[in-house]
Amino acid sequence: MSHIVIVGAGIVGLSVARAAIKRGHQATILERGPAPNPHSASFDLHRMIRYHYGSFGGYTRMVTPAFDAWDRVWADLGTEHFENTGAVAISLLPNDYGQKTLDAFREVGQEHEVHDRSALEELCPHLQLPADAWGVTGGRGGPLFASRIVTELTDWVRKHGVDLRHNCAVKSVDRTRGIATLEDGSEISGDLLVVAAGAWISRLLPDSYGDGPTFRQGLCYVEPPADYVESWRNSPAIVAIGDHGGYTLPDRRGAGLKFGHGAHRRLAKPEEDGFGSDLETEGAIVLGAFKPYLKQAEAYRALRIQVGYYQMDSSRRFRVESEGRGLVVTNCDGQMFKFGPLLGERIMAMFAGEQSAADLERWAAGY
Repeated sequence: MSHIVIVGAGIVGLSVARAAIKRGHQATILERGPAPNPHSASFDLHRMIRYHYGSFGGYTRMVTPAFDAWDRVWADLGTEHFENTGAVAISLLPNDYGQKTLDAFREVGQEHEVHDRSALEELCPHLQLPADAWGVTGGRGGPLFASRIVTELTDWVRKHGVDLRHNCAVKSVDRTRGIATLEDGSEISGDLLVVAAGAWISRLLPDSYGDGPTFRQGLCYVEPPADYVESWRNSPAIVAIGDHGGYTLPDRRGAGLKFGHGAHRRLAKPEEDGFGSDLETEGAIVLGAFKPYLKQAEAYRALRIQVGYYQMDSSRRFRVESEGRGLVVTNCDGQMFKFGPLLGERIMAMFAGEQSAADLERWAAGY
């Protein structure tokens, strides 16, 4: 029996622990806050899974095995925390995100359907779109109910013998030797040390990751006008509208209607900027990005802002990097949640010698 030490109890850390337990190993998770941690990037009412990835066809290929991994999670938990609402990318200009997604779907052989403007507005009656707009749907997609998943996975790993230490801050890590040093000076060593610390990685490994861009993102939960409450609930998730970085998740299972706007993110660190928000200002920014495409746009109301932090560089590709007994998972943007269980299984397969570290790194980067 090997000992797997994991820094961080978000979706990646929990998924690695689950995969370790299912292979007969011992696992310890070190979480700097409570577990589950409401300030972790993994903790939100819902997160999106979909096949649409613009020109990143490698990630499109990963989605089917990701769904298979989620099915194994549902079997363990005894319930399914996903709604198949479908997802759509809306194209407004040549070579934008929707067009790149369509090209990638064709290249990788992903089933899909193209919709003209009229069909789009039937799918999404709350939208008003330019005359030449079109969209592409393909495969399953929709909300993963993230906070419920993280909460139940936390309970599952505890019940199956994982030593999950909450409010246990790690001061430093030695990847070569597989050692995590806690703030009280004590050390915990593992045959494999997985660092999945999200936005806090720059503090743990400043020499290697201290210069990585860390962003604050504010997602806006929205009350739509009464005329469109049901149409939003029954419509597909929106992956993108043109290239303006906007996306939506429908209100299913009481999770609420959520708007995200990628351009709203800014460079910041959680230990410096915290998790507060200015609802009026931030709500106006996010809603303002969607107003050109909404019917009754002035009737939408911002309800709250969900603040999260993550590291992301210009490559927008996951980084899974091995050194000695250590493995670091970073550069996850907000995209890692959907791949968490699959990545956990792949990491433990690599540890078992079924895949090389180099192959795992290339796979995680979507190549």
